[in-house]
Amino acid sequence: MLCACNSNYIKIISDTETVEDISIDSNISKTQINIDELLIKKELVETTNISNIKKIAILLPMTGKYSKIGKAIFEGIEIELNSKLKKDGPKLVIYDTGDKKINLKEIYSEILSKDFEYVIGPLKKDLINKIINLNSKNLTILTLNYSNNFKKINKGIYQFGLLPEDEAICIAEKAIIDGNHKASIFHPNNKWGFRIAESFILRFKELGGQIVDISKYEKDGKEINTSIKGLLKIEESIKRKNRIQNILKTKVYYKPHISNNLDMIFSIGTSKDMKIIKPQFNFNYAEDVPFYSTSHIYTGITNKKTNQDLNDIKFCDIPWLYNNKNSKTKQNLKENAEKRDLLRFVAIGMDSIKILINLNQLKNNKNKFLSGDTGYLQLDEFNKIRRNLVIIKFKNGIAKNIPF
Repeated sequence: MLCACNSNYIKIISDTETVEDISIDSNISKTQINIDELLIKKELVETTNISNIKKIAILLPMTGKYSKIGKAIFEGIEIELNSKLKKDGPKLVIYDTGDKKINLKEIYSEILSKDFEYVIGPLKKDLINKIINLNSKNLTILTLNYSNNFKKINKGIYQFGLLPEDEAICIAEKAIIDGNHKASIFHPNNKWGFRIAESFILRFKELGGQIVDISKYEKDGKEINTSIKGLLKIEESIKRKNRIQNILKTKVYYKPHISNNLDMIFSIGTSKDMKIIKPQFNFNYAEDVPFYSTSHIYTGITNKKTNQDLNDIKFCDIPWLYNNKNSKTKQNLKENAEKRDLLRFVAIGMDSIKILINLNQLKNNKNKFLSGDTGYLQLDEFNKIRRNLVIIKFKNGIAKNIPF
């Protein structure tokens, strides 16, 4: 049976949008969903590896700030083509969209004049917005990020990428399935933290969950322990313990009670952040409270010693990091110091080819999924590819796939 998270609703906060404090009591959703719907067997589309695609234009940053990501995605494209189409693969032509100013209109005209059938890219949002406006000829374009323009839908453009909101929605569903309905949230005080937290809240409340409390922390690590104590509301319990000790004039064994009415914690951060945060929650008597996060806490590199502090955290991630597919390729990437942190972007490149080859199946079967390396993929009504992910848990310093 295939079960995976169902990212069927999402709100994306733009990079320039002002993010307000998230309201615990805001009426986000009046419609609650039957939890059993999350466990319905996912049907897969019938896939094909046969393609008559002759030419694909690749719009990726091969120089400049995002060149490592661009090259990783292109490597994934080549890996997929070599494994699937081999000798009959399409011709690839790269248009560098790095830091150097480019004339996208000129590039687009050239792509049309040279009869390219498909375009993969761009990666940067400003270029995606431009190409949406340019694509009057309905050339099939698969962008590798998501536009902030929700009003203009061009039927020739499909959007795909590693959207962090997918993970927040996924873990909200997993928490509900685990039987947790009262969540406290701990996130960094920045746009990224607010963005992921809000997506979690939207889905969690839609499924009948309740947000007990929300606390923010600064990325420099100052006052994290104070913020955690405030979130858990254990100060009163500690004061009660001290009063008892003063009355008895002796030390007593007493475990402070977490007075906050929560049954789970959702915390957002990088691997570095969470190796500070999770031990602090444990120290503050929350070691037995179910703890959830996102894949940003895990680089994909196995290191039992350094990842011990992440034990018992559950998060959502792409399937490719945890299965046996392309084992030799993955090992080579992990051993390369410049590429080991880019495995998820390699998987994007691999899936971009899968999507193009199976685009008609996705369009004709909106209720079915394509089994991809970045997740189980589904095309929504806005021509956006949604990723349904797998559940991972740290145990003894090792991140392992666990049942949904």
